[in-house]
Amino acid sequence: MLEEAHHLSYPQVFERDGAIWMLPEASAGGKLTLYRAAGFPDSWLVETVLVEGEISDATLFEHEGMLWLFATDRDGHGSTSDTLVIFSAPALAGPWRPHPANPVLIDHRMARPGGAFVRNRDGRVLLPVQDGTLGYGGGLGLSELLELNQQTVRLSPPRPIDAAGDFPYPKIHTLNRAGRLEVIDGIAAVRKRSGKQ
Repeated sequence: MLEEAHHLSYPQVFERDGAIWMLPEASAGGKLTLYRAAGFPDSWLVETVLVEGEISDATLFEHEGMLWLFATDRDGHGSTSDTLVIFSAPALAGPWRPHPANPVLIDHRMARPGGAFVRNRDGRVLLPVQDGTLGYGGGLGLSELLELNQQTVRLSPPRPIDAAGDFPYPKIHTLNRAGRLEVIDGIAAVRKRSGKQ
């Protein structure tokens, strides 16, 4: 659907202001770019760059009249999975400003978003978060958003999602929901075939 000179993944696709938008993860390109669908689903135009830097798995959320982006930022050092940063803006095109508490969190268990925010039936807001303690894609949890404003960000410790049951893979990587549709991304070790090809 979209090709660039660098790696793309974790697309957040959403409808807003009469258009369909996409925010793909493109940290290797050094910027977070907003795309607008010219012909959904296979024709996209660059709308604007929201944030410069090695931003991974940016997850958009609307809360109390503001737009918020939760993501990890490698900032040229360390891991792409352990440093949570947050940006806010009054409108989708920006201007996007970093939260004064950035980095909000440095924690391999819960800093990297693992899917779009979910508002459950009792009004609580949950963020799927990747657990990187067992390596990339090692697990997923749900953290409750306890407080979010221009001064403070508070998330609960993550509640792990168990991959046991009908899910065919031993590890859960991302979880997304849109209406009644739920999409789960799993990771499994695949044994390579031996022998000549």
